[in-house]
Parts: sequence; C-alpha cells; structure tokens
Amino acid sequence: MRKKLWSFALVFLIIGIVFLFIDLNREEWYTIIEKETDTFILIESNKWLNPSYKRANLNIEGAVIVSKSGGELSYYKLETGDRIMVDFSPVVLFSDPPVTGAWKVTLLD
Repeated sequence: MRKKLWSFALVFLIIGIVFLFIDLNREEWYTIIEKETDTFILIESNKWLNPSYKRANLNIEGAVIVSKSGGELSYYKLETGDRIMVDFSPVVLFSDPPVTGAWKVTLLD
C-alpha cells in the first residue's frame, strides 16, 4: 500500500513539474474579451502562470495594428474573440484591471 502511495505521489510530482515547465515557456498571446470604445479593448492572457497581465484594458490609440503576414489593419478589423500579440508601452495605470498602452498589436490567424 505504501509503495502505491509513493509511486502515485512521484507521478503526480513529475506531471506537475512538466506542466510548470510547459506553461512558463510558452509564447504569450491575448484574447480580445470586449471592445469598449474606439481606443480601448479588454484583453485576457492565455498563460496560467506568470502572465504579463491576466486581464487588462489596452489603449491602442496610436498603436500600429498588423496582421501576422505584416499587412497593416484598421482598428475595426479587430473583433471579440480574436487572438493578438501585444508590444506593451511602459506606462501602466494601476486599477482593476490595469490600463496599459500598446506600441504594436499583431492579429494572429
């Protein structure tokens, strides 16, 4: 009985370590949850552990919006549910959720 318990604990520990390694090293992208105004969108990260922002209001006024292939897009091409990658500007307003800006937004296919 004790051997089964220790082997179960060891398997559980190995699975946990693999999960931590995979989640901490995967590329971070965001899902558009809501388009609030012409310049703000609410985004949510795909990472569970150590995301840049789990949820954030993103100000995209003045940001360059491009497709994955490199063509420039309009703000109106972004829709709820789209996946994006964001190059954040350094200024953050600490609220809940935080408000931050973007230099570049890349729409993923």
